[in-house]
Amino acid sequence: MKTLLVTSAVTFVPHNYDNLVLPLAKDPNIEALVVIDNRSFDIILKALLLILTLAAPKMGWHLLKNFFDDSLKRKQAAYAAAGKKVLIVKDVNSAESLHLLSELQPDLILNARTRSFFKKKLLALPKMGCINIHHGLLPDQRGLMCDFWAHLFDTPAGFSIHEMTSKLDDGSLLKVVEVPSDKKDYLASLDLGASLEAQAASNVLRDISVRGKIEGQANLKTDTTVYRSNPRLRDFYRLRSKGVSI
Repeated sequence: MKTLLVTSAVTFVPHNYDNLVLPLAKDPNIEALVVIDNRSFDIILKALLLILTLAAPKMGWHLLKNFFDDSLKRKQAAYAAAGKKVLIVKDVNSAESLHLLSELQPDLILNARTRSFFKKKLLALPKMGCINIHHGLLPDQRGLMCDFWAHLFDTPAGFSIHEMTSKLDDGSLLKVVEVPSDKKDYLASLDLGASLEAQAASNVLRDISVRGKIEGQANLKTDTTVYRSNPRLRDFYRLRSKGVSI
């Protein structure tokens, strides 16, 4: 099975999400790595804002560090060593990107921390479809930065791997994993989560390869389903006031 792993050049995860991306270079079901080059001056401004306002100084530092470090070169070297291609694109939904991806004739696309909304043409490109690593426990935790809100409200935190549709956080559930954390170090839980995601993603890819299709459980809203948006500065202050390192 030929799977394209799609991720971002810069994230706020410690080690820039290497704990997920690098191990998957050796996965037999991963055909190539696609990196969305999201590097921009806006990221530097956001990092400085988090640092200078003391809202989330550690997160701001990791974001700044990840912007300037050699993470992209590490990823390129790991995939080259495994005999796999690395494509760098600006907009994964652009006509140029769709053409590049279609030439690889993928069976599946795995989306990992890109913050890119997959449009219909991209969703329809791979033979089997697209799956996503959502950083919340579906079906209840939907929206953005669910792991942040879980730390703020002291609820279970983790990730879900699900089939992608034209609706956000929709599609059948393939795996839901709670990440163990004492809820006192947000970034440490993200780093641990990335390692757990690598193993979970490999297991899901193996299962899809054996079945020859994406097959999961219903991902239906419940009475406890909550939709989250991006946190504001005041939310970061609230989290820090609870003694959580961020």
